[in-house]
Amino acid sequence: MHALAETIYKGGPMHLSRFLGIGMDCLSSMIILTPASLLILKLSGRKLKSPHTILLLLYLCVLAGIYSVTGLPDISYCGLDFSFNVIPMADILSSPSQYLLNVLMFIPVGFLLPLLWDEYQGWKQVLGFCCFLTVFIEIAQVFTFRTTDIDDLITNLLGAGLGYLLIHLPAKKGNWRLPPGITDDYEEKHGQWSYLLLVALQQFFIQPYWSAFFWDSLL
Repeated sequence: MHALAETIYKGGPMHLSRFLGIGMDCLSSMIILTPASLLILKLSGRKLKSPHTILLLLYLCVLAGIYSVTGLPDISYCGLDFSFNVIPMADILSSPSQYLLNVLMFIPVGFLLPLLWDEYQGWKQVLGFCCFLTVFIEIAQVFTFRTTDIDDLITNLLGAGLGYLLIHLPAKKGNWRLPPGITDDYEEKHGQWSYLLLVALQQFFIQPYWSAFFWDSLL
């Protein structure tokens, strides 16, 4: 079953509490990720009060949400589970909502990449990055109870492509310069990989314990 749908539908019909849980996971993650990302920006010589910073924090929140709902392994749980599906679109007629949810999950990634880094002004670069991210997630799911599914790759790339078009077409028509505030520094050249690693490390080592503490403190 597809990752996002598997999270939302687990145990029965869609529940608002599922979305609330994802939102709370994103919030708790951002408490850790925000100062770390601001430090990277500061060390790169970037102005912290800028559209780039706002877009970056939104992007990190999206990544944290994706990592959360796809059920990646973490330091508290990691075990082999070779459950996989290699038949494309096998369940599209019986569970179309599963495919839609996976498409929606990657639309923000395709939308934000061209707004953040000059390297991602072409659809090939955007889809290449999202392909790497999806393959990484699918391989990581071998060490969890989730199913590694070829349909996740297809739907995620479709979502990323739609997100790219949502920003690229208006930018082309309006002759907008993307990304805003471009500069030749470490963050511009290597930021996307640094943040991907940052979120992965945070989710693997810190989030299992921090999330539990965060929930206990609120409740």
